Amino acid sequence: MFRYISVFLLALATALSQVPYDYYHVLHLPHDPPLYPVLEKAPPTEFTCAGRTRGYYADVHTGCQVYHFCWRHRLVSTDLCANGTLFNEQFQVSWLYFFLSSIFNPRSKKFF
Repeated sequence: MFRYISVFLLALATALSQVPYDYYHVLHLPHDPPLYPVLEKAPPTEFTCAGRTRGYYADVHTGCQVYHFCWRHRLVSTDLCANGTLFNEQFQVSWLYFFLSSIFNPRSKKFF
């Protein structure tokens, strides 16, 4: 009986001493500074569809966590990738950002 009470009290103490939710530890994302931002909604940026053909485009101002759909040189929709992912224009999917880190260099911006 003492064992059950001890386990219950330990579980209660653990539940009451919770630390703030940390996406990087929960998702097991590498976070050697700087941390990649975890966005709740797409922030306003300077992205424009002017001169772009129909399709999905990553927004480099948000580190490619936000992507836009352009049609007839107009912005149709803006969406946010899931936490810990980035939009890949080539395959039009959201990928875990540390898989893409090798292609993020100054030369890669010509593809966005």
